[in-house]
Amino acid sequence: MLQAFASVPARLKAVIVGVPLAGIVLAGVAAALGGFTAAQPWRWFFVPACLVGVLLAEKYPVKIGPEQKVNLGALPCLLAALLLPPGVGPATAALSVLAGNRLVRRTWWESAFNAGNVLAAASLAALLGAIGSDTTAAQARAASAALLYVVVNLLLGVLPAALHAGRPYLSLLKQATAASWAASLTLAACAVSIAVLAIEAPVVAALPLIVLPLIYRMNRAILAQANANEQLAGVLAAQRRFLTDVSHQVATPLATIMTNLSILRRASKGTADQAIEDSVAEAERMKRMLARLRALAHADEDVPLRRELVDLAELTADIVRAYAAQAGTSGVSLVTEVKAPASISADKDLLREAVANLVDNAVRFSPRGAEVKLRVTRGVTGPSIDVIDCGPGIDEERLPRLFERFQRSDSGSGLGLAIARRVVERHGGTIHVQTARGEGSTFTIELPESRAN
Repeated sequence: MLQAFASVPARLKAVIVGVPLAGIVLAGVAAALGGFTAAQPWRWFFVPACLVGVLLAEKYPVKIGPEQKVNLGALPCLLAALLLPPGVGPATAALSVLAGNRLVRRTWWESAFNAGNVLAAASLAALLGAIGSDTTAAQARAASAALLYVVVNLLLGVLPAALHAGRPYLSLLKQATAASWAASLTLAACAVSIAVLAIEAPVVAALPLIVLPLIYRMNRAILAQANANEQLAGVLAAQRRFLTDVSHQVATPLATIMTNLSILRRASKGTADQAIEDSVAEAERMKRMLARLRALAHADEDVPLRRELVDLAELTADIVRAYAAQAGTSGVSLVTEVKAPASISADKDLLREAVANLVDNAVRFSPRGAEVKLRVTRGVTGPSIDVIDCGPGIDEERLPRLFERFQRSDSGSGLGLAIARRVVERHGGTIHVQTARGEGSTFTIELPESRAN
């Protein structure tokens, strides 16, 4: 234990020692000013009750949110500070916390710091709002004392975390407050209610504790949801691996088939020509589908984006060059228009895949002699890319599910638009379409403003 504590940084060591010492000083002041005499003998019941309550709270912490645990030990500690003599209540709360921390095998120095934190907060609460036999004037002071306990406990509790993590104290304090203020204030209000009712109406003093079974049931539901989410994440990860593996495994034999078909097409004469042409077309379609499956699996991965500064004018010009041959074969002209030059921080390969899928669809569905335009402009939230075609448009009933996976049109795999949406969403942007039957479609990718600009 001493060797582990010796390795702690000096500033953190000073806090770990200083907070319990400050708590002892404040407890001495509370004892000197408030004494050791209980207003009623029944209040001594809260000495063992506080110990048992803290031990149970430490042993069985509950969740009130998917990533948020709450320690109900603050409730018996506050009751001890408000109802026991100022010379006894804070010490009872601190010793209970020390025992609870050791029960769950926290280190001695961590347990001592937590106990010192509670001792300081409970001493201040006892000095301000310990409830005597007359509760008429004590209710407001008790509420203020409970609030002071919560605030001091939070202010001191964040100190070692900030020093250990090397993070700014105020930033970590803001984060901790946002995560715990609702639960902390609820427990404080519950403690004040029980303390006042214990004196004025002992029969109903336990009524505020009715919230505990509700918290327990909510905790069980949240744990079940967390387990389900974990299982779902595992299934989705396995699905992504399956898509990637299948795409790679099929790619090699497919390449061999396409090579052999090309050889047969050059060597064959007569009636077999059309069958070979059809087989080549199907193999090409399968190749595109496998490429999109790989792209979809890549877009779904929760790995950080490989961001770089991307010039959208250069990106669209590169896509036009890549699809020039396909557009020429289809008799479609492919042009770019830059209304508002823009550069954004993005994963260039993924963003190119998203735009390329839109262009591929536009070229395939546009009639001969039509024009497909890639336009770089500025939308409401930042730069945007429009892909404008003169195709047949999209039926209104298909629009709500247009960007879902495997929503097939008259041709294609039904993956291109799903890939585009997933990529755009990972960049914090949006994608939408304006279309009318017989009047073509305009797909718009809106991206957030680059921080690099």
